[in-house]
This record gives sequence, C-alpha cells and structure tokens, in this order.
Amino acid sequence: MQDMKPILILGIGNILLKDEGVGVYTITKMREIDLPPDVELMDGGTMGMNLLYHIEGRKKVIVVDTVLTDDPPGTIYRFTDESLLVEKPPLRTAHGVDFTEVIQTAKMLGTKPHEVVFIGIKPESLEEGLELTATIEKRVPTLIKMVMKELEQTNSKS
Repeated sequence: MQDMKPILILGIGNILLKDEGVGVYTITKMREIDLPPDVELMDGGTMGMNLLYHIEGRKKVIVVDTVLTDDPPGTIYRFTDESLLVEKPPLRTAHGVDFTEVIQTAKMLGTKPHEVVFIGIKPESLEEGLELTATIEKRVPTLIKMVMKELEQTNSKS
C-alpha cells in the first residue's frame, strides 16, 4: 500500500444510478483543482466496509455522499463523526453500507481517523442513468466549496 496522505477526500456512490454517483462525480471534478500535497482524492464507489482500510489512521477524512432524507432534493448536510455516531441522524445512503458503520468499526479497532466530516446531499433521482440531474449537478460547486473550506480549517489548525 502506498504512503497514505494525512487527509483523504472520499467520494462514495454508484455512478450508474444518476444522483447516487454525486460523491464520485465531485471527486472527479476536484481532480482539476490544485490541492495541498497532504491531500488524497479517492473514488470510494460502493466499496462499503472495504473503505475501512483506506480511512484508518488518517488525520482527517472528508466524505461526500448522498443522504436520503425528507428534505427537498439538493439539500446539503454537514456532520462530524461524533454527530453521526451520537445523534444518529436519519441517514440512509442509497447504497448498502451506511458510512457510520465503517466509522464505528474503525473506532472499535482503534484506527478511526482523528477527524471525520460527512458532507451529504439529498438526491433527486436514483433511477438508472449515468448523468446527475440538473438540480444536483448545480449543487456540485457548493459541495466542492464545502470540502475546500474543510481543508482550510484543517490546515489552519495544524
């Protein structure tokens, strides 16, 4: 395994189901941005529990994914791992494994990243298709801004 960078930006989702792929789409867009050398981008696809090995021991992990809530499509959320584990918000990602299970497992193993931030967006459509809906595609720049803000906060702390 190559040397892991301290900060991981992880896009999760299934690109075959329209908006369900927004995390992966966001990572793809972020590859065009000049990022600090301590940051790694990863398309986590639908890896589920296999993500454990990619997050363990990092300083910070920023996850971008869909969140199935009752709010309007395009609504964006930000959770920390503490709020995910304690408040247990009604997160139902559109693909099998709930990322909170990955965090809980890492916590039990003692390999949980120092900080985990989850940026989620309510999808408009999970039908088959490779394109994001216009509603969600319009929100991708906002998701990227939120990720960049997380990076700035991390770098200002260190």
